[in-house]
Amino acid sequence: MRSCGLIGQTIMLTAEELGYKSCPMDEFDFDAVAKIINLPSDHTIAFIIAIGKGTKEAWHKPGQPALNEVMQTDRFD
Repeated sequence: MRSCGLIGQTIMLTAEELGYKSCPMDEFDFDAVAKIINLPSDHTIAFIIAIGKGTKEAWHKPGQPALNEVMQTDRFD
């Protein structure tokens, strides 16, 4: 799953560089999607990434802490 996350991030960053917006999705029926795409039994879905042209700016996500509250640089205070 770590590799899936790294690959997903790379796909999303590449999409942004090419002028597209992206959004990782993980709250869906994994089994239903697996059936639709005929996923082999020895595979699993990590998440889906939606990529396309943005129609408006993303809305503010309520409850999200400020960056300076969750990121430390150089050392802990």
